[in-house]
Amino acid sequence: MYQENAVLNGLHWVSITDPTHDDIQKLHKKFDLTPKFQSYVQDPRERSRYDYNEATDTSMLIWQVVIKDELEQGYHVMPVSFIVTVDTLISVVPAQAQQVNDELQHLFTQKSKQQQSIITILLRLLWRLNDQYMDQIDDINAIRADLAKYRKNPTNKQIEALASLSNQLVHLTTATDNNVMAIKQMKLSGDADSDAVSLNKREREMVADVEIETNQSQQITQDTSDLVERLSNTYNNILNNSLNDTMRFLTVWSLILAVPPIISGFYGMNVHLPLAVGQWAWVGTLFMTAALIAAVVWLVHRRK
Repeated sequence: MYQENAVLNGLHWVSITDPTHDDIQKLHKKFDLTPKFQSYVQDPRERSRYDYNEATDTSMLIWQVVIKDELEQGYHVMPVSFIVTVDTLISVVPAQAQQVNDELQHLFTQKSKQQQSIITILLRLLWRLNDQYMDQIDDINAIRADLAKYRKNPTNKQIEALASLSNQLVHLTTATDNNVMAIKQMKLSGDADSDAVSLNKREREMVADVEIETNQSQQITQDTSDLVERLSNTYNNILNNSLNDTMRFLTVWSLILAVPPIISGFYGMNVHLPLAVGQWAWVGTLFMTAALIAAVVWLVHRRK
């Protein structure tokens, strides 16, 4: 859905949700969107990046945002695109990331003592989107703390929940790494007055602040991923020890159950054997069986 919005101070905002081919063609005709930028916008697997086209004086930022999946009770990430011209901000988001447009709507209508530019609006949005990573990491850490509270062995439900956390953290870690690279590219593009991208002092300071925040979220996400991996290794060790105990138990019982058939097999043959005479001879076979079983148990216990 293509929607143009006129905001304060002569700025414009074009919001596109789930872009169609016609929406992309509108952008191309009105803003001279290059084929490379068009491919970036339409790629649902595009990584975070910052790019500037000097010929059209247009820059593009692709940012990974966190989306909560209410159905699966988890989180995943997806790219959203921002195209910046002199007086227009174009946001291209999938329907699942509608909160990005909601945040932009709030920022554009929010009163500020200082005059806002397109870049400052975008950087304030990135700050808020980065805070969402911190919120999700807090939720994941709370779940991880609950999973660490197991009794003797973790349950199948706990193992499935831990596997889900590991998968989510893979995506979150990759997304934060990509976002850090994107904001660094943006910073390098406008770090000096001679650069093609013109940023004033306040905008450069805001870029530096967003870079610090994204670096922090990257580090916290990586730390959480390491903690989940250690918990997973602990689960594996406990399950392996449990499996070893089970196999040892089954091995001992198989040895114990093998003794009676051996004794009864010998004394069931039609040959003369020691202690096989008399009506109480079967009691002797029971004592021999019990003695051999005791010997097997002692040997296994000794080698444990």
